Amino acid sequence: MRLILCIVLISSIFAEDEKKSELKNVQVLSYTKKADILKFMKKSVAKDLGVKCNYCHNIKDYASDENVHKLAAREMMRMVKHINTTTMKPLGLHDVSCWVCHQGKKHPDHK
Repeated sequence: MRLILCIVLISSIFAEDEKKSELKNVQVLSYTKKADILKFMKKSVAKDLGVKCNYCHNIKDYASDENVHKLAAREMMRMVKHINTTTMKPLGLHDVSCWVCHQGKKHPDHK
């Protein structure tokens, strides 16, 4: 009986952790785990734009769309995804990323 209670208790704890780790309001990226999206954002987007998470996100509520930088970044990600899907892959070229324009700066140089 104790074993069953322990299993039920542990299962409920893991179920809560699973609920906490669900991604909310992810519209462009295809990640399903927080760890994967955080890894991508830190290694790619943050580095390519030279920013930290709070530049686009409300740190207390990552799902919030209150920050205009997040809305702009989402549209830019849609643009990059479109370029890669419709142009780069069909031509057998490497995917582009935020780096192509931004090169580590919040705002790309206009020349």
